[in-house]
Amino acid sequence: MAMFGSKVPPAEVGDRFTKVGDRLQKTWEVSRVWATADGIPHARLQTLERSSETMLVSVTTLADREFFAPYLPPPNSD
Repeated sequence: MAMFGSKVPPAEVGDRFTKVGDRLQKTWEVSRVWATADGIPHARLQTLERSSETMLVSVTTLADREFFAPYLPPPNSD
């Protein structure tokens, strides 16, 4: 696994994800990305449905498709 060091992690503010296996299929949006004191990049996520609901995850976990998947908007019905 590559270390991020001072490189920009593969998550940016505004990126959207869904949690794998979430029956409610909430949409989570990255509101902040930073490296903790030990240099591990983390992202703060908030739901679009309830902006007061947040979670903090490592960017490594966010990139792991066993835990999160990129949000795919529903197909346009036009």
